[in-house]
Amino acid sequence: MAKITINDKDYYTDDFNDEQKKAYAEIQAASSELDRMQYIAQVLNARREYLAGAIVQMAEQGKVETDGSTDEA
Repeated sequence: MAKITINDKDYYTDDFNDEQKKAYAEIQAASSELDRMQYIAQVLNARREYLAGAIVQMAEQGKVETDGSTDEA
């Protein structure tokens, strides 16, 4: 028996009528989709940060190579 809490009140899905069951299923689908989107947002944010760091690193390497201060043996 699944329980859902809405406005601090517990409702048991076993007691739901057909209309409530459909609404509950839609709540579950929406929650799953939100979780998926939050995961995707985290992945994209991490990728953005990685790429921004890569740009800085490439710019710093280019600066060292173009200012004549590289160490060549």
